[in-house]
Amino acid sequence: MQTKPVTFLFVFILFFTSCKQEKVFWPESTQESKPWSRWWWPGNAVDKENISRELQEMAGAGIGGVEITSIYGVQGEEDRFIEYLTPEFSEMLKFTIEEANKLGMGVDLPPGSGWRCGGPFVTREKGLWSLRIHSFEVAAGEDFQVPVEIETAAALSFVDENGKVTILSPEESFTAPTAGIVYLAERLKNRDMVKRASEGGMGWAIDTFNDEITEWYLNEFWERLGIDEGMLRCFFHDSFEYTGDFTTHFTEEFKKRRSYDLAEYLYVLAGDFNDTETVARVKSDYRETLSDLVLESFIQPMTRWANRRGSMNRNQAHGSPGNILDLYAACDIPETEIFRTVEPGTVDILVNKFASSAAHVTGQKLVSSESFTWLDEHWTVTPADMMRATNRFFLAGVNHMFFHGTCYSPDDAEWPGWLFYASTQMNNRNPLWHEMPALFQYIERSQTIMQQSTPQNDLLVYWPYYDVTASKGRLFNNLNIDGGDNARWFRDYPFDKLTRSLLDAGYSFDYISDKQLLNCQTKKGEIVTQGKTQYKAILLPETKYIPVETLQKLTDFVAEGGKVYFDKQLPESVPGMSNLKEREKQLADLKSSADLINYVGDVFELLDNAGISAEKSLAEKGFHFLKMKRNDEDWYMVFNMGTEPLDEWVDLNAKAKLYLFYFPETGEITKAENQGNAVRIQLEPERAVFIRCTNKKTDAPDYVYVEPETEAQEIKGMWKISFLEGGPVLPGDITTAELKSWTEPGDEETSRFAGTALYAVEFDWESETSTGFLDLGEVKDCARVKLNGKDFGTLLGPTFKLKVDNLQPGKNLLEVEVTNVATNRIRDLDIRGVNWKKFHDINFVNIEYQPFDASGWEVKEAGLLGDVKITSLK
Repeated sequence: MQTKPVTFLFVFILFFTSCKQEKVFWPESTQESKPWSRWWWPGNAVDKENISRELQEMAGAGIGGVEITSIYGVQGEEDRFIEYLTPEFSEMLKFTIEEANKLGMGVDLPPGSGWRCGGPFVTREKGLWSLRIHSFEVAAGEDFQVPVEIETAAALSFVDENGKVTILSPEESFTAPTAGIVYLAERLKNRDMVKRASEGGMGWAIDTFNDEITEWYLNEFWERLGIDEGMLRCFFHDSFEYTGDFTTHFTEEFKKRRSYDLAEYLYVLAGDFNDTETVARVKSDYRETLSDLVLESFIQPMTRWANRRGSMNRNQAHGSPGNILDLYAACDIPETEIFRTVEPGTVDILVNKFASSAAHVTGQKLVSSESFTWLDEHWTVTPADMMRATNRFFLAGVNHMFFHGTCYSPDDAEWPGWLFYASTQMNNRNPLWHEMPALFQYIERSQTIMQQSTPQNDLLVYWPYYDVTASKGRLFNNLNIDGGDNARWFRDYPFDKLTRSLLDAGYSFDYISDKQLLNCQTKKGEIVTQGKTQYKAILLPETKYIPVETLQKLTDFVAEGGKVYFDKQLPESVPGMSNLKEREKQLADLKSSADLINYVGDVFELLDNAGISAEKSLAEKGFHFLKMKRNDEDWYMVFNMGTEPLDEWVDLNAKAKLYLFYFPETGEITKAENQGNAVRIQLEPERAVFIRCTNKKTDAPDYVYVEPETEAQEIKGMWKISFLEGGPVLPGDITTAELKSWTEPGDEETSRFAGTALYAVEFDWESETSTGFLDLGEVKDCARVKLNGKDFGTLLGPTFKLKVDNLQPGKNLLEVEVTNVATNRIRDLDIRGVNWKKFHDINFVNIEYQPFDASGWEVKEAGLLGDVKITSLK
């Protein structure tokens, strides 16, 4: 008889547990999940009052930290300059760090002023070097000595009339046994200086191929910096903009690493040889040596040095002459960038994935970006432009954005204040600052989830770096990021075509280098990297050159049950010149003995046969996406990067009972409509949503899809326009029944005004439905919406539509604050000849690096252009 209460209690517990709902919320953000900004200090002309003011403004807007970069100063402000690395500079830096910490912000710093490591304490002998090849025709019996005008003869060889090569000593005279040519490798002093440096930071750039000089420089810099260990979160090195292609011990390093003397092939480097294969191989060996040295003598020592100082190393590998996958992986936070405009509807993120791939393969948490550099011409960049770039950074795997950026400007500087020449002006002098917290919150919410998740990319794609090192062109083959996916070192190879096809087909993937691949293992048929990241297969694009060690490792994977697939063909040969016949035989033996031909074909068919599925439905319906794991649940971040709205049912590979929408723009969390693993996704252009795939019951409400009940109603009435803030002066109020650019009606001040105006209109609503879909039409350039006193937030573009839920029968009051870019105000300054471009060094240039002048610009449209419509929803 006593078993019944126990049974009842057990059933009650089961019932209570099954009915219990999880309360959903956005995960708590951190300092690092907020966007950061590069903070230029012109001439280091800073003071404590203005430092505190600017930090408070940034923190209040939602910026999580700053990277302080000391640059050239402002003309006429020389009495404020603080010399770099002096005790006064150190005092200001310490104060800044302390103030930032009080506000919950972090601080990063480059190990040098401007960019390029170097300074006034770097002697010329510690600077960069360049290679120049000379040739001298000699007759039989003629004596040859190194000409006195040669700086340093690093290598010397003689090629006789029969083509025989004799390696010579640069220190000894030589008598030619026959007619021939003497080839001389001259080591020249390179002219690279620190770029854009402040007072006290100017000087020679250091030799980045010499580890002793790197260690010396960094330790000298630290002693002069004068702060405590651990005060800085990161040291930061900008894109590799050094031009040296040689070093004092290059020939020794070359012989040690490549197993032959460079002097033997000076005639090849001189361009006096027509065998393109030999030329490619020698150039490949030379470039690989540069790559080894910049990795081992510069980036790796910098990371170790930063870590010893209680900080991390954040590094931009692009621009270097090295294997950028290995260089990104050699720091704590790899950083990429988008340079120039992102055109609507384009998705060029494959070059940016080099940084995130390095992080994913090695297990690094953060991937950063230099964001909005030259996104468009000065003062014309709109919030929509920023949204486009932000979404592409996220799709590329970036989860730690840095704006480029914010220029320190004292409160007494006249508008537009102190500025940097290559910046989307992310500061309080930009009228868009009024609505930037909306963008910052979008980034913060997105990065919070991304940083707390583990990427789930299915495939590894091998990057044939040796095909790049064997390319035509100059020896210094720097891998720039300019042009994005159109960078020649990327787009001219089958790797580009394969990765683009994988992206279009709905596969998720990372790249892997030869070095990284050698550190992988197999586990239960999957490939496990050094960072413990697992992948279902490795793909090789059409590849010409591959090291024997790499193919051996791939062969081992196959033998251990791993999946390795070659697109269309096996690699053709090995790179470089040393022991060529022996290594080619080893490669041929591997290709035949391991039956690798069975793993060659159309990679999409091979993947399909292996049961490795793409997110085919998402891709076919026009969406882009990321996949991740968080708290043992599958998550997606889905984007509409097109120019038209998407409303589609998609079949997700992740199966769950419930699919939750997390909208980073608004913070809204709702339940998606689903039928099994088919989910309905509705996104406007440049909108994103996280989809959480869960089996838990939650308290999330249903998502309200936009399904109009009636035709759209145009909101008509008398619009009252009042100018709230901005300049140079506030125009008078405007009342109009017709919406058009505020530069047309009103007084003469509207055509030069930059700032915020309030549009207010009363309209009648005849429906009983309180829910509607508001479309503001064309807006220049962003809008904050209130309806009947309720704030619905900020719309950043490119579309300006949102759902409202408080419509009432009869009269309704719509208020829209519209903020424009500063184009017209800058135009006015230049027309009037106001001297606001007064900076040292490069001063202020336009996007084509010509002197900036806005006086010839047309007046740019501004405000709410309409038509404004509203539709009742079911």
